[in-house]
Amino acid sequence: MQVTILIGPTASGKSALAVARGRTENATIINADAMQCYDTLPILTAQPRGDERGDEQGGLPHRLYGFLDATQTTTAADWTARAATEIRAAFATGRAPWLVGGTGLYLKALMQGLSPMPDIPDDIRARVRATPRAALYAELQARDPVMSARLEPGDTQRIMRAMEVLETTGESLSAWQNQPPRKPDGDWAYRVIALNPPKDILERNIRARLDAMVDAGVMEEVRALAQKIDDGAVPENAPVTVAHGFKYLRKALKGDMTLEDAIERTAIETRQYTKRQRTWLRHQITPDEVIGENQ
Repeated sequence: MQVTILIGPTASGKSALAVARGRTENATIINADAMQCYDTLPILTAQPRGDERGDEQGGLPHRLYGFLDATQTTTAADWTARAATEIRAAFATGRAPWLVGGTGLYLKALMQGLSPMPDIPDDIRARVRATPRAALYAELQARDPVMSARLEPGDTQRIMRAMEVLETTGESLSAWQNQPPRKPDGDWAYRVIALNPPKDILERNIRARLDAMVDAGVMEEVRALAQKIDDGAVPENAPVTVAHGFKYLRKALKGDMTLEDAIERTAIETRQYTKRQRTWLRHQITPDEVIGENQ
């Protein structure tokens, strides 16, 4: 049974291509982008809308989009289990599973497996996530220098994960990661399609998409999340807050920078991220088909 993986950098056109080609295979589209798992910022995270899903032509089922709220967390292991369930469901209904996204860790976990990880008690997770980012990194440096040396100070999600494991088990996350990986149950063959347009086209797409997001009302969803954070309903360091552009657009709402500056900073941040994604593609995965030019 064949599972199609469509991977590529942000703004490369994965969602549209998935619908166009997936329609010929009676596909179910399964999200493999960490930020698109959240329901809070659908415009900013570029979740495919109804028309983009092909709804006018009968549509294709889209799974694992917007199934988490802003207060929830997830891991590669959580996503892998959910994705495996959706793959089995697609096959059971005679559909072809297409996994679409840019979170390489998720796709690598599905295809190659993950080392087993401990369950984190709710009280430990709450304490870790309530700790200011700088203080959390300092604590990790003091208690687990091996793991902290692998992480950048701004890599909040992985720092929190490392502290959760350390608090729960008394062992470094690195020790758990060294255990043999386990793959989901399923006799699946993977077809990997890499969408990798030229750099100049990708940069134009990024800016055009940001302008379209503003027209679509992205500032209202940013305002709504910012208000929940200010009210204490959502933690300041909730995972969804690392969505590209949120911190800059929030500053624009506060009057700390202009909207144009916020958009430009978001474009720069997104371009930097796509560079890392393209590097990952070159070194971490061997595609069966490449669409576009590698540069």
